[in-house]
Amino acid sequence: MENLSTPILTPDQRLRVFVSSTLQELAEERMAIKQAIQHIHLTPVMFEMGARPHAPRNLYRQYLAQSQIFVGIYWERYGWVAPEETVSGLEDEYNLSGDMPKLIYIKQSEGPREERLTQLIQRIQQDDKVSYKTFTNARELGSLIINDLAILLTERFNMALHNVGAGHEHKFFDSIPSIPSPIIGREKNVTEVLALLQRPASRLVTLSGPGGIGKTRMVIEVAGKIKHHFRDGAAFVPLAPVKDHQLVVETICYHLGLKSSGNLLESLKLYFEEKSFLLVLDNFEQVIEASSILDDLLFAAPGLKILVTSRERLALSFEQTYTVPTLPDTYPESPKEEEDFPPAMQLFIQRAKAIQPFFAVDAHNKDIIYRICHRLEGLPLAIELAAGQINLFSPAMLLEKLENSLDVLKATFRDIPDRQKTMRNTIAWSFQLLSAEEQNLLMQISIFHSGCRLDGIESMMGVEADELYVMLGALIDKSLIFKMEEGSVMRFQMLEYIREFCIEKLKASGTYESAKEKQADFYHDCLQRIKLQQNKVDQNDILKCLENEHNNLRQVMDFLLEKRELKKLTELAWTLWLFWWVNAHTKEGYMWMKKVWSAYHAGNEKFDDYTLSLLATNVGTMAFLQRDLETFNASLVKYYNLIRQQSDDELVATASLIVGVVKTIIHEHDDAEIVLQISLERYKRIGLTSGISFAMSALGRNAVYNGKKIDIAKRYYHESMEIAKQDGNAISVIICLAGFALCEVMARNSEAKKYLRESIQMSQQIHFYEAMAWSMEIWALVSVNEGNYVHAVTLMGAVDHLRETAQLPVWDDLHAIILDANMQLHKLLGDDEFNHAWDTGVNMSLDRMLEYAMEEEVGEVVAV
Repeated sequence: MENLSTPILTPDQRLRVFVSSTLQELAEERMAIKQAIQHIHLTPVMFEMGARPHAPRNLYRQYLAQSQIFVGIYWERYGWVAPEETVSGLEDEYNLSGDMPKLIYIKQSEGPREERLTQLIQRIQQDDKVSYKTFTNARELGSLIINDLAILLTERFNMALHNVGAGHEHKFFDSIPSIPSPIIGREKNVTEVLALLQRPASRLVTLSGPGGIGKTRMVIEVAGKIKHHFRDGAAFVPLAPVKDHQLVVETICYHLGLKSSGNLLESLKLYFEEKSFLLVLDNFEQVIEASSILDDLLFAAPGLKILVTSRERLALSFEQTYTVPTLPDTYPESPKEEEDFPPAMQLFIQRAKAIQPFFAVDAHNKDIIYRICHRLEGLPLAIELAAGQINLFSPAMLLEKLENSLDVLKATFRDIPDRQKTMRNTIAWSFQLLSAEEQNLLMQISIFHSGCRLDGIESMMGVEADELYVMLGALIDKSLIFKMEEGSVMRFQMLEYIREFCIEKLKASGTYESAKEKQADFYHDCLQRIKLQQNKVDQNDILKCLENEHNNLRQVMDFLLEKRELKKLTELAWTLWLFWWVNAHTKEGYMWMKKVWSAYHAGNEKFDDYTLSLLATNVGTMAFLQRDLETFNASLVKYYNLIRQQSDDELVATASLIVGVVKTIIHEHDDAEIVLQISLERYKRIGLTSGISFAMSALGRNAVYNGKKIDIAKRYYHESMEIAKQDGNAISVIICLAGFALCEVMARNSEAKKYLRESIQMSQQIHFYEAMAWSMEIWALVSVNEGNYVHAVTLMGAVDHLRETAQLPVWDDLHAIILDANMQLHKLLGDDEFNHAWDTGVNMSLDRMLEYAMEEEVGEVVAV
């Protein structure tokens, strides 16, 4: 690629970190943070650093304009407000930081905090794009900033997290659906869109038109024909289940296989940056507020083209709009063969034959079928719905019903376009032809935004299985729902306009709220069966299943929060903490639990001790995973004695596990041993082998960092591994493998690599990227032991970029060892060689990083 999107920087240029704080009350902290920033070879930009021939306000504004990262440190004082200004310099600096990556640190205070500073902090805490943490002293702050800046060092790492492998083979991504039946009557339209899309200037093409016009079917046809023109592939992303425009980026990432708990838009831009790729976004009209995201992606990725379906144009500068017409229904004179019929008729006949294989067109019904299609104005979905009644009515009866019902129904929809009236009328007419039981079934299915499992329908309906299956078959035949097989699970979905129609019917009947309650009850019960914390389950299958249900789960939690059914919400969320962690949804889980925690404390209803213990444990767990130790202490630590008194052994064991892990991190190793033994005992009491394995791994980890008690650690890891392998607990096996490798490194033994290879391979299989980062860091330590210092530094640079891009948590104990090794290697290699090796790692793709780690020959050994 000859045209670079960013300038080439000389090696002396470092990222500049602007530090914002009051000067006097945080003098010690400012010195600590300055030293920490310099320690990792970045440049601190601080107000008191320069001479002052300029006004202070101009000075800090210039400093800020030339910086790349913003760090804010706040305690009790708001700072001076200059004459003719409305805010202090402290708040002005925050306001001017714009979209700059921000790290905010709030010093814990027992004294009064100035009101305007309190308001600023509240504003920061409500911004879900800003990372903030609390600290108690300068030493802790220095450690935090080193760890957090290690995550922010690499905004330009191009992350390819799907389909990871160690070979050189180029990977072509393809998730365009395959539809076996041929498209009818769209040959000219498809050719026109293909020609439009192949123009170099056409970066964003929108297929627009009313609901039911056939935009989705046509976009799939177009994408299938052109996808191989894109070197890296094509992806189809259905947005019909997405109601919140803020979830669009996450949905795209999920369908691409990208996992990140950090800045998802940045990860997505980096993913597409150097790719030749076609992105298909279906049903964009309901998330139209997210249109600006497409501009961002197209600016960041010159090889990206986006194909969109929407009922309205997006009004973006890149956009080319193609209006999808209705199917032609011009009737030729005396057509003799079916292929001579107008496309609208051909579609009706194709659909009728799919339901009734011996359906035949003859001289008696040919004109009637034409009149049906003409009456439905050539709308494909309306035609399919009408043909779906062919088992119930002859064509002549269909035409009679349509003529009568549509005239009546049109009068009730005067506020929508004529074609949309036809669509709604056809849905209404099809709905009226259903039995009362079938109507109820269709309305119950419509409650689920992202389709529903068969057991979900059974739970909602409460009827005999045979009767339910017959009704489902009838709805499928009538084109009102369609089924999707997801492994061993069958899911049922409906088109969005049919779902919206049924939701209106539910609300009009007064049964919408009760249906939502049934849905919440189903997930409350279902999540107990499909949670990860069980013996002998396929964890990869459960992770996929929960991800597929994620939109529905959000919907249910929103409903329960709105209705203040906090007890049920607490019990439902308790099953999700491990899913949130492994599938990189920790920030979302943290936000949910904070909402419930706040709602509980703001309300009058008080939980019983058990429910409060559940809530405190889950809030504390998610707070720990987001490194919010203030909330962790205010929830799990504060209520730990109450939790210990509960009879639920899994609850007590899990709470103790999390508390013990944190105690290891803060170097309270003796206390950690005690609490983790409690966890182990409680898990053993109920025979929860997945929990037993987790507790033993945590005990092994505590032993490693408590004076390098390697033999003790290995015994714990060995027993944990045996249990995990017997149980099929992939998550725990990966943790054990990394633990064994770390033990080998500490003992300077040579067996670490065999554990790391297996850990990496298993992490790839279940997409456990945090564990992959652990393994790469430990491999760097192996290289240090072997004297392969350049190899070690290169891996450290690559992992730092991975952590930054994916926003993977830094585990303080292991990271401290990495930082120490980093300093030693810098001294051994010198600036030039160290920086060259580090930059080589920075520029590696994930594929190349994994391959590089496992290469047997890594270059010359550097003598000490």
